[in-house]
Amino acid sequence: MTQEPSPQNTEAYPDIEYVVVEKQRRRPLRRIGCGLLVVVWFFVLLLPLGLFILAVNEEITISRGGGIPDAHEHPRLQVSLVMEVDYRGLRITDTILREDTDTRLCIQTNIRFLLWEGEGDPATFCDCYTRDTAVADWQLEATFADVCPVDGT
Repeated sequence: MTQEPSPQNTEAYPDIEYVVVEKQRRRPLRRIGCGLLVVVWFFVLLLPLGLFILAVNEEITISRGGGIPDAHEHPRLQVSLVMEVDYRGLRITDTILREDTDTRLCIQTNIRFLLWEGEGDPATFCDCYTRDTAVADWQLEATFADVCPVDGT
């Protein structure tokens, strides 16, 4: 026993109308904003790793290099952990080359504190070095307890 297929009612199924919608292009500013958001999110995700490295090594240093004298004393940026009895927090040290010629070099060091226990005043000092020729060794000329002198004296 076979059944014949029943005839379909064409009135029950109306014709489908297709609508073509063109996709609008995103504005370049919106794409740049999304890219910046991804970069910021990447740094937020790396923050725990940076804090872990700081806790283990007690400091993070970005060296200046480039043949300056006492390079270990003049880092480009250094973040150190302060864990004293009365002081706890971070010490942030950065250096600026104030005068850079072949025979004279002044390096200004700025120290700031971000303490959650105790108080620390920011400090600035300047080391000036001289040498006779461009290939001679640097010699410490003077250390100033403030910003580097503008005129080089």
